[in-house]
Amino acid sequence: MTVPYYNNYLDTTNFSDTTYPIALTTGSEVTMTVPGGSANQFQALFSWTCTSSVFVGYNATAAVPAANTAASVPNVEFKPWKRFVKGGDVLHFITSDATAYGGVSFRALGANQ
Repeated sequence: MTVPYYNNYLDTTNFSDTTYPIALTTGSEVTMTVPGGSANQFQALFSWTCTSSVFVGYNATAAVPAANTAASVPNVEFKPWKRFVKGGDVLHFITSDATAYGGVSFRALGANQ
């Protein structure tokens, strides 16, 4: 069960009962499927250590960009913080660091509360 999203007191939110700690190593992609079905809507709250270099793909393979490049890569972001996701979506994580730690927690939005 994913707790409903509540926002009180200057962006303070409740703890989630649906959380995923993430540990990455250089170049090894980790994937996770958002719980629930496509009718379930969630706030995904990401957290990372301040020194982690993590790229996250939303229903897209994440890749570390090559040195000295800038290219458009749809649905892949560097260290996102809060995003809207649906049940069944697949998140892809990758780092160029020797190790990178973080996590993602979900809070139910809208109709699935």
